Amino acid sequence: MQDFNIETVNRDASDKYKGFRYQKFRVAIKMLQLIKLNSKNNIIALPESREDGHFIDDEGHEHLEQDKLYEKGFSFNSSEILKTMTNFLDNYIELKKDPYINFIFFTNTSYVSENQTKKLTQIGLNVLEKPILEYLVEKDFNDDVVNFISKYLIHTYRETYSIEEDKPETYHINYLTIKKMVNYDWVEFLEKISFKFDESDLETLSQELDKEIKECQFFSTEHFGKENLIKRNLLDVIDERMTQKHVTQKIINVDSVRIIYKEAESMNSELVIDEIYPYWDDVENELEGEVLRNLKEKILTVCPEFNDNTIKRYTRDAATVKDEIKRFDKRQINSLKYRVYESMEKFFDEEFKYNESFTYEHLNKIIRTLREYVVADLNQLKKDYNYGVRNDITVQKVAMLLIDECFYSFDEV
Repeated sequence: MQDFNIETVNRDASDKYKGFRYQKFRVAIKMLQLIKLNSKNNIIALPESREDGHFIDDEGHEHLEQDKLYEKGFSFNSSEILKTMTNFLDNYIELKKDPYINFIFFTNTSYVSENQTKKLTQIGLNVLEKPILEYLVEKDFNDDVVNFISKYLIHTYRETYSIEEDKPETYHINYLTIKKMVNYDWVEFLEKISFKFDESDLETLSQELDKEIKECQFFSTEHFGKENLIKRNLLDVIDERMTQKHVTQKIINVDSVRIIYKEAESMNSELVIDEIYPYWDDVENELEGEVLRNLKEKILTVCPEFNDNTIKRYTRDAATVKDEIKRFDKRQINSLKYRVYESMEKFFDEEFKYNESFTYEHLNKIIRTLREYVVADLNQLKKDYNYGVRNDITVQKVAMLLIDECFYSFDEV
């Protein structure tokens, strides 16, 4: 069999999607926690205003937060750390060094030591005894630490804004202020940053959000069985506010959350579950010992000239849908997968004709027909059951996922 280069574009798309969900879960949790502290707050959050999360606590203090979901540990050399520190510095200056502003860096991963890179040598810096991030966590701002951070950030600032030292016309509006900062000024800035490493991963954050939803003062007996509905609507509101451009359109207040709970009272329970879900375990067990091929391999096996962009789109569908359906009850997920599996089984048995090879147009038409076939079956089942998914696009993506996970193929292997 011909070997194919299997690209990682699907993983990149999945990682980006997870990052957005991580950010939204964190915003939702912080909002509900702030309501616990004071349910009379006018404004509690402004998603994607200055930073990933912008929160206002019960005393009116503002907290600007960056949320990062990563697999590898961060060092101060990491681009995400330098980008975050530059953002924090800009906001600190633009907000007139407000004493009631605080910054938070929140991540699921840990920190590691810096390597002595060419850039550090170029700047004239040497790594210190401990990781710089450890000094920041411990708030140990000795002269060596402040010297290292200030020089590194000024250099990064020049790179970020393409500043040329001998050309004042290239200076960013905050650059002169930063250049004039002395040791005391840097310590004052660094004191305002809290670094939170080894915090919750995506799944744990989701569980924490479930807990906060039930503990919210707006939760009552009318909401039992509707927790996923409330969760989805909370995340939808956050998502909508993130896309707004003007700061006043981003505002989420206590009433915004109260309305979500109020509307959920009159909605049907989320937990009208299709009891077919236990059978999905049996289907998965049948795959044990099978030689696995992904979606791209299966397409190229029967159609080597299949359009590359179309393959990328289908593989992205298979990758991102895993995260799209994670928010639903596990029984809903397994019922959905089983019903899609069942529909695809009928399609491949009754509609599909196996050939050794296909043209691009023929195979792509088959895939489109399969996607529509599955949607039609699921729409009939939705009249009696709730699978969490309301849109047809996600159902079509699940069909791509099941091919990618080796449940079906276009050849008779």
